[in-house]
Amino acid sequence: MAVESDEVHGIRVRVRPKTSLLSNALASIILGTTPVFGVAYWFASSRGGLDVTLLAHVAVIALGLLLLWRQLSVFCAVTDDELIGNGIFTPLVRVKLSDIRRVLLVPTYAGAAPDPVVQLLVVDEHGRRVFRMRGNFWRDEDLRALAAALPVPTEEAPEAMSTRDFFRTYPSAAYWFEHRRQVQVAVVALAMLAAFGIAVWIMRLLDLPVRFL
Repeated sequence: MAVESDEVHGIRVRVRPKTSLLSNALASIILGTTPVFGVAYWFASSRGGLDVTLLAHVAVIALGLLLLWRQLSVFCAVTDDELIGNGIFTPLVRVKLSDIRRVLLVPTYAGAAPDPVVQLLVVDEHGRRVFRMRGNFWRDEDLRALAAALPVPTEEAPEAMSTRDFFRTYPSAAYWFEHRRQVQVAVVALAMLAAFGIAVWIMRLLDLPVRFL
């Protein structure tokens, strides 16, 4: 059950991310590393370097399991006086219920997906975002349960809108990176370069010809 109640500890509602995220992440780790390291083990068995290949494989798996463990700790909750929650890479955020002025549920189209996902947006008296949850990671019913537990009436947009229109309508809703396309491109480029560098490093350790250099 995704929605949890705990009156003893002052928690009215607590929700956790979609369980499918964990299974998808685990599948990505297995499917993404098995072919690469399968080839690495095959070359290492005849050229030497099995210990190095094993060490690299263990390091990658450990990093993936660390991210999975962190995912298990992600939650959002409404207590007697606060709205709290954390992300995989973000610390715990605490918002006093007395600071909340509007609670909005807005269906938005994420990328090229044909069906909209609901976004929960909580703002203060100045119209600034103090809390936001995206339906990509949370169930609709969990978002509605959390919104219903907050001290102000929930406002729901009558029609779905594009992500661009969402940020135009609620300009304070965007995270720091969502209006910075160049940052997103840079992160993807760095990730690709890192993967390329790791591949070259493993090939050199195994004394394999690096023909694309």
